[in-house]
Amino acid sequence: MTSVMKARRKAKRVTLEQSGALALLCVLAVITIYPLVWLVLNSLKKSDELFDSSWSLPTAWHWENYPAAWRYGLGHFMVNSVLVTTISVAAIVLLSALAAFVLTTVRFPGRWLLHAYILGGLIVPPEVSLFPLFKIMLVLGIYNTYGAMILPDIAYGLPFTVLLLRAYMTLIPHEMAEAAHIDGAGMLRCFWSIYLPLCRPALAAAGLVQGMRVWNEFVFALTFVSSDALRPLTVGLTTFGDSLHTDYSVLLAGLVISILPILFVFLSMQRQFMSGLTTGALK
Repeated sequence: MTSVMKARRKAKRVTLEQSGALALLCVLAVITIYPLVWLVLNSLKKSDELFDSSWSLPTAWHWENYPAAWRYGLGHFMVNSVLVTTISVAAIVLLSALAAFVLTTVRFPGRWLLHAYILGGLIVPPEVSLFPLFKIMLVLGIYNTYGAMILPDIAYGLPFTVLLLRAYMTLIPHEMAEAAHIDGAGMLRCFWSIYLPLCRPALAAAGLVQGMRVWNEFVFALTFVSSDALRPLTVGLTTFGDSLHTDYSVLLAGLVISILPILFVFLSMQRQFMSGLTTGALK
């Protein structure tokens, strides 16, 4: 009888803990989602209504704010962001996968020192390197080009991505690589045909993390690019807001448009994202 009562108390305690955790998650979800809802609702108002009743539903839904935002040049800034993000993320993932593969499968003197050196990039904030990077851009002649944004984005994305992919690759049995070598496959063949396909969840997680970082990057684009024709969305929205003056509803519509691409990518890849992060973390 006593054991039955203890089991019931334990079940009740677990139920209470689950209810408390669910309530906390609901509160966090509301705190996270409501600013986005507020942004979308106010992007569909007129500017006067936005200031008079910013917490209420629109009296009339002004969908024309979105075409107006696009006509102000937002589309050109988005093309620049897509170009910079695509090239940067592709280079980060490929180079990091190659580095992680070598650090995982090849035994050579100083391997751990090289690994520590790569991970040391995680402790260097981008703001510290702005002046030396600016001097390098001038010497190389790539200031005010796409390369001035892409190269720093790649450099600062490598340490974390190498860490994530190497943690995932250590879960792959070495016997698979050894069997491939016996069959005559070289290192690149082993990397391309065995390790890369098996690391798809980690690659998706790394690509998504770096995609969000590069898409939202502001400091490098502001410092190393001076031409409006090359600016990405983050910097372009500042000049976009200056040109609109007091038409804040159209500005909010532009912000919504800038969020949609990366939000769509995240929602479509969230399973791979969680699988890649948790599997590597368990190791």
